[in-house]
Amino acid sequence: VTFVRQLPTKPLLPRGGGEVHSTAKLVLLCASGKGGVGKSTVSVNLAYSMKQMGFEVGLLDLDIYGPSLPELVRLPPNCVTQNEAGRIIPIDYGGVALMSWGYINPGEASTIRAPIANQIVGQLLTGVEWGPLDILIIDSPPGTGDVLLSIAQTLSVDGSVLVTTSNSISLADVNKGLQLFTKVDIEPLLVVRNMASVCCEVCQHEQPIFADAAMEGLTEFLTERSVGLVDLPLDEKLSQAPLSFQPANALLYPFMRNPQHQERSAWRALRKATRCVLEAALGLKGAGGTSKGPKRQAPASLRIRPGGLLEVRLRGGDLKPLSCGELRANCRCALCVDEMTGEIKIDQEKIRKDLTLKAKSLEQVGNYAVSVLWSDGHQTMVALRALAEMVGGEGKNKTSAW
Repeated sequence: VTFVRQLPTKPLLPRGGGEVHSTAKLVLLCASGKGGVGKSTVSVNLAYSMKQMGFEVGLLDLDIYGPSLPELVRLPPNCVTQNEAGRIIPIDYGGVALMSWGYINPGEASTIRAPIANQIVGQLLTGVEWGPLDILIIDSPPGTGDVLLSIAQTLSVDGSVLVTTSNSISLADVNKGLQLFTKVDIEPLLVVRNMASVCCEVCQHEQPIFADAAMEGLTEFLTERSVGLVDLPLDEKLSQAPLSFQPANALLYPFMRNPQHQERSAWRALRKATRCVLEAALGLKGAGGTSKGPKRQAPASLRIRPGGLLEVRLRGGDLKPLSCGELRANCRCALCVDEMTGEIKIDQEKIRKDLTLKAKSLEQVGNYAVSVLWSDGHQTMVALRALAEMVGGEGKNKTSAW
């Protein structure tokens, strides 16, 4: 707890800033490549496990179409309120602050078009008044779509927990998730292999459930990337959702809050996962208990020099000038490139030769990108890795990192 509270405080604000109403020391993401692997069960119980360790924790369910938090933590109807500033007040249950679209719009199928769903995601990310938190856990919807990108572009996320099962389809999706997190510079901290075994209630023997050849290389694959692995056994008590609201002092749910569960293998596995996530986020340990050391530095940073010129600082400290025209001409936004065909919609050579083009302001986008506002009113978002490539810092110049 002491180590986490020594970390810098991060405001939970939209891009562009505003009044600071909520902060966190750590922002953690719980994700999965596919649905039905127990991601929400893991995220809920991680949150309550961290609360038991003394942290102030918030849990945000960002699945708009199929929110699971209201099923796992039953609350009374009409429990969501707003303050005078119009911000959503999270619901306290057992000391953890909770919010989900399912609490705001309970019991209704969400037939919402994607642009509106993205607006709701944005409001939940920055419009909930959490107050000062130690840890915010975000339970993202399954897959690698818009919501994950919105999270990466809105908040500075410290790391992710990937939940999977021991079969080849789920493990393939873990690999896709790791690739996405690499692109948006969110560090994968831990993989939780859910339903890895079943424990006999009589003799306590644990029997693996899946016998999939894809499992053979998983441990080595994760160790090479300093990502931890925790096996979570199938447990009937863990998989049971409450049928109706029960007061928090009854200690019936979630699973980790019930003192009768502390001798169960699943309880011990979830507590182990909690410790592994926190140690990895703090840089204390990696896979196999090895030291992770300091977090990996960004490949580059961008600053504006006098006169609106640009300069890139590479990971090693080297400074490289960057042409405003070159960066503006390589913009990959929908106004500049047709998203369906890849056709360039602007006159790149004309832009490159425009000596009047200057950078007016910069804004950091999550951990992985920066947004540049130009003197012609256009805005370009570019990945930090792409900046390094453009000035010859990491490989050949290419646009795959944009």
